Amino acid sequence: MERSTMEQLGLKTSAGSFQYMLGKTKFGTDTTDKHQLTFFALAMSIGARRILELGVRDGNSTVPWILAAQELGGIVHSVDLEPTKWQCPDEARIYWKFTQSDAIKFLEDCVAAGTQYDLIYVDDWHSYAHVKREFELIEHMISPSGIVLAHDLMYNNSQPDYHMELDTTDAQWAEGGPYRAVSELDPAVWEWATIPSNHGMTLLRKKSTNIKTVF
Repeated sequence: MERSTMEQLGLKTSAGSFQYMLGKTKFGTDTTDKHQLTFFALAMSIGARRILELGVRDGNSTVPWILAAQELGGIVHSVDLEPTKWQCPDEARIYWKFTQSDAIKFLEDCVAAGTQYDLIYVDDWHSYAHVKREFELIEHMISPSGIVLAHDLMYNNSQPDYHMELDTTDAQWAEGGPYRAVSELDPAVWEWATIPSNHGMTLLRKKSTNIKTVF
C-alpha cells in the first residue's frame, strides 16, 4: 500500500490539521469521529508527551494523538493484537511507534519496567475481564496529572444510557463489557464521567491524595 504524505492528508500545517479533525467531528461516521477534536484538545490541555493507544485498527483515533504529539514533541505508542491497516505518513513516524501485542501482556511489561504515560486510551477488546485487568495495570502507569479515556461504555449508540449485557453470546462484550469494568472501579481511587455521543467516551482520572484546604 502506498504511504500517504501529511500534505496529501491535509495535515501539513496546523490549520490543515484542525480542518481535518473538524471535518471528522462534524461529518464523520466512524465510531470515534465525533471525538477527534476531543482527543486532540485533551492531549494538548495536559501537555501529554507520552500517549498510549490500546486498539488501533484503521488508525482513525491514532491521527489526533499523533497531531498532538507533533505539537508537543511527544510520542504515541499504539498497541494492537492485529496488524494495523493504517499507514503512518513518513513525516509523522518520528512521533509514532506501533507494537503488535496482546494489550495485557504489553501493560504487564510496562508495569514491570515502571513505564508511565500521560494519557492512555482504551479501545481494544471490550470484554469485562479484559478491561478490568487493563485498569488494574493502568492504575500503576498513570499519575493524578494524567488521564485515561475509555471508549464504548455506551456501545451500539445507547447514549445517554450506559450499555451492559450480562448474558450476551458475543465474546467481544462478554460479562457486561467495559461499562461493568469501569463501574466497579474503586471510587476512592478513580473519578470518571462520560461524553454521551458516538458510543460514549469516558474520561477517568486517578484522584490525588493531597487536598489543599484554605480557611
